[in-house]
Amino acid sequence: MSIHKIKIPSVILAGDRLGGNSLARMFGVKNGVLVKIHGKTCIQRVLESLDRCGHISDMTIVGLNERSRLLENSLQKATRGHNCKRLPSEPGPAASAVKAVSAGEQYPCLLTTGDHALLPSGTISEFLETARHMKGDFIVGLVPYANVQKAFPESKRTLLKFAEGVFCGSNLFLIKNQKGVRILEYWRKVETLRKKPWKISRNLGIGFLIRYILGRLTLEKALNTISNHAEAKLRHAIVSNPLAAIDIDSKADYDLAVNWLTNEK
Repeated sequence: MSIHKIKIPSVILAGDRLGGNSLARMFGVKNGVLVKIHGKTCIQRVLESLDRCGHISDMTIVGLNERSRLLENSLQKATRGHNCKRLPSEPGPAASAVKAVSAGEQYPCLLTTGDHALLPSGTISEFLETARHMKGDFIVGLVPYANVQKAFPESKRTLLKFAEGVFCGSNLFLIKNQKGVRILEYWRKVETLRKKPWKISRNLGIGFLIRYILGRLTLEKALNTISNHAEAKLRHAIVSNPLAAIDIDSKADYDLAVNWLTNEK
């Protein structure tokens, strides 16, 4: 059964980083997803886009511990017509994703983040439409950096450089089946080693890292290497819309979002 004929569950990661979020502190809120842009919080905008795309059934928000009548009213409005629940976060986004996706036990499942305030509903639909035709257990959306650079030349993004070209993450992931959770488990393992790069090197292989540093690593080789370690097939889908690469976690991103929404109106 295809995704366009059924609605699938979604998981929205809304936990803050260890040590807090500088943007949240700047605006006097407890969580970065609660920063308001043109009168709406980031998380509200994400939920509204998920609702409008027409493909989403349940919504699970992970890590948003803040409770207030105003917040609850806005979330309830954005998720009206959906079964929405909240879960506490685990140490790190990967562990939180594993917990939430595994708890639901419904596949396929869309995973995204609560600070993805500019994500258009049409882009979600396009990603799901592309991903559903792909063979694999876990599909990650990648945005060509050229698209981002053309639309937002001043924006500084984390870049993924491969032999075929340069990409940005989209924070759009489709876990197609239970086996796909193994990719999240592997992400959690690597995440715990982020301050110990020699252990990451030992895990992936020194040749992998050398080829990446020299710009000779192909995207296919990278995905196949991770797939082999995780024992699940990881594949990518191209997301052309540059807005999919913009998550709001800095003052520069906030200013970009304000400017874009102002000009859109």
